[in-house]
Amino acid sequence: MAEERRPADEAVIALGRAVLTQVDFRRARFDRFDLAGCTFIACDFRGLALDLRFQPLFATRPRSVFRACRFDAADLRRIRPEGTRFERCSFDDARLDGQTFAVAEFVDCRFAGTLTRLTFMGRPPATERAPAAAPRPHNEFHGNDFRDAELVDTVFTYGIDLGAQRWPASDRYVRADRFTRRLASARKELGSWDDPAERAAGRAMCEALALRWREQDDVIALRVSPAVKASARVQIRVWEALLRPI
Repeated sequence: MAEERRPADEAVIALGRAVLTQVDFRRARFDRFDLAGCTFIACDFRGLALDLRFQPLFATRPRSVFRACRFDAADLRRIRPEGTRFERCSFDDARLDGQTFAVAEFVDCRFAGTLTRLTFMGRPPATERAPAAAPRPHNEFHGNDFRDAELVDTVFTYGIDLGAQRWPASDRYVRADRFTRRLASARKELGSWDDPAERAAGRAMCEALALRWREQDDVIALRVSPAVKASARVQIRVWEALLRPI
């Protein structure tokens, strides 16, 4: 790790294709990173608010790789992970609200605590597939442990294999395969509901689910979610319709 001083006494950490092992970033003092393709092994980011100073760690070309790093209780809401790869990292009680992981990869990572409005993608969308951004057709995503996580409006899209992850063992969650077919069948059933208000709310919920789960035929969600505008009764009825044998 090389540190250079600029005339304005700016602390710049410049790294190129380096391997950093067991670095405690909670004690690091710097103004700016200048990075290129580094690997971080067993580094500690616990409790840090990762602001724009940290963005270069997650947006390098070639990409950064984090192995067995700890992001527990860290706030990652202000950074964008770009094409970063995470292996065996922990995100217990990390603040990730609202993140869309379009070109990031997660392998054997652990998530705990409330995950709100997250989107994990199994492949980069067309707009993210420029060679510099993501020279691969799929994002590797398997072995991740969500057993102690609360999945609030958190979705797994574009072909993520749900069978290759670990999920909460609770009947508060529903799991549905062949989701596209189930959605079409449920929409027909909703048309027979007697209450017009519930019928409208159920249809709106189905539309919202279809928008959130793009090109994903195996889904998992809270049976009753605070992120869904429909009442608990409507949510339960919609999932009952979605889970009927087809």
